[in-house]
Amino acid sequence: MVGALSAALVLGAVACRPPEEAKAKSPTAILRIGASLGEMATSNPQTGVRQVAQNLTLEGLIKAGEDGRPTAWLARSWEFTPDGRLLKIHLRPGVTFHDGAPVTASSIVTSLQRALPDIMGPAFADVESIKASGDTDVEIALRQHSPFVLEALDVQLRSLGKIPAGTGPFEPVGPDAPNELRANEHYYLGRPLLDRIVVSTYPTVRAAWAEMLRDHLDMLYDVGTDALDSLDRATNVASFPYVRRYQYMLVLNPRKNALRSAAVRQALSTAVDRDAIIRDALSGHGIPSSGPVWPHHWALGSQLEKFSFDPAKSAKVLGPLKLHFTCLVPPDYERLALTVKRQLQAVNVTMDVTEMPPDRIFEAMQRGEFDTVLFDATSGPSLFRPYRWWHSGTDSPAGFSSRGVDAALDQIRHSASDDEYRAGVSAFQHAIFEDPPAIFIAWNERARAISKRFAVPNGEPGRDILATVRFWKAIAPDRPSGQN
Repeated sequence: MVGALSAALVLGAVACRPPEEAKAKSPTAILRIGASLGEMATSNPQTGVRQVAQNLTLEGLIKAGEDGRPTAWLARSWEFTPDGRLLKIHLRPGVTFHDGAPVTASSIVTSLQRALPDIMGPAFADVESIKASGDTDVEIALRQHSPFVLEALDVQLRSLGKIPAGTGPFEPVGPDAPNELRANEHYYLGRPLLDRIVVSTYPTVRAAWAEMLRDHLDMLYDVGTDALDSLDRATNVASFPYVRRYQYMLVLNPRKNALRSAAVRQALSTAVDRDAIIRDALSGHGIPSSGPVWPHHWALGSQLEKFSFDPAKSAKVLGPLKLHFTCLVPPDYERLALTVKRQLQAVNVTMDVTEMPPDRIFEAMQRGEFDTVLFDATSGPSLFRPYRWWHSGTDSPAGFSSRGVDAALDQIRHSASDDEYRAGVSAFQHAIFEDPPAIFIAWNERARAISKRFAVPNGEPGRDILATVRFWKAIAPDRPSGQN
């Protein structure tokens, strides 16, 4: 669920570069990436390497735009029939998997038939059939209108061979070098300018940053708020901040007696000053959360209900209860947790903070053995992400169940027009406001830190610079291999 991290491909302004520029790349263009396990949902280094590699090697039929609407990727276009009962997908021509197998409608159909039931959960019941129409078209027959089917097509696709392969601009070197990627020589949008990428994992961002200062790394994959300001002081490193499609939230377990009441959970949410948390705990790097919906989503109206800071109202509800609960927190989240703890203390709530590796936190959530959990989870930009978190029919580790929330999400899921979709989003926001499963705190800002030894094209401000990775170019010689 943590999802995972979304990779985009091409900026229109640079997509038309002549072949001569690609030939001008350094013959030893190697990018050394350091990734922090503390920023991922794992304490296993190899799992961390795979998470980074998948965002550079795998692609989906669509990708979600900044406004939450699907945009083209391996699918060049699509359309619904007027009755909304058939989704026709037209594949991009000339695409091959890393193993050389062509991307055909039949291979996509098999991949979708395997992947979508798990990805979509109960929403897969809207799918009647998936079949190929020739070599380049896929047809998904629906039992009823279902925009979530289209939104779910960002699932990463692999070939069907013994060793599944992707279609991205980089490909794994092989089992003997699990942390190395090489340029895809046959990438359908043109060969990347980088020859090779080497991924190493570290227990914390601080440890990775120390290696970068020693010139053992060229890039920090994901830099949290604690280190963003220090990057600005580094003369040989450029930082590229972006707002992640994740938000910090304090998940509340309504199966615990102390948190069973919706009124109590509402009071906990209004006891939290989101602007102060961003200022004090996130060093100003974030966007206050108004609920579970991505703040730039096209269907999010300005008149929707929002959680506001009202400590007097919270104290009136919570004061006599003397609430006391434990909060599980991943490494590197202590500053955020302590800020929330202090705010809750102001309304007579005691929150004990227990640090735990992310994968152990998820295990505890799946067993229901938690009071609260503070972490960041994929919540955007599409509404399909919150659906997977908060609909009771899904396998979300939150274990939340609400008839009102389910009804609103199903309204979005079966909307037949933009107006119906907007109405469903409004109902969803209201249902979450009435029966909150979490304290939605802030959409977090992170950064990619990249050595100035690399020329990195400027993307749109606030967007993830990783979208341009195939255009990055080494502009200074590599260091001796002994320094890697």
